[in-house]
Amino acid sequence: MNKNDFVIQSEVRRMLIRADVDYTKIDFGTVRGVVYLRGIFRPIHAPTTGENAMRAYTVKTLLAFEKKIRSISGVSDVIFQFANWKKEKGHWIPTRTMKKEEQKQKPDEEQRQNEEQRQNEEEEKDEEKTASGL
Repeated sequence: MNKNDFVIQSEVRRMLIRADVDYTKIDFGTVRGVVYLRGIFRPIHAPTTGENAMRAYTVKTLLAFEKKIRSISGVSDVIFQFANWKKEKGHWIPTRTMKKEEQKQKPDEEQRQNEEQRQNEEEEKDEEKTASGL
């Protein structure tokens, strides 16, 4: 990483921390002046009044965030690879992958709980066999 990329990277990190964004879900890097951001973009203080209000707030936050990054000296381009938002023809559009990911997590969690329950039942049976054998 050259010195200019390091300076850009530091400035992007500072912006992520100061922004109204859950930066723990975003990975970023800079190569030859091109800033790459990927992960899940989620504003922290988004309104909970309705889906349209939340969507409008997120779009506004994305536009402001993009503008700030592009204004950093030395940045030649910004590449966004968010799982839940994409930019098409200059407009931010939510994708449905987040809901799919959330749905995938629920069956995984249910499967884990079922496996734990099965293991507990097996342990109880083993204890019963041991107790009856004494």
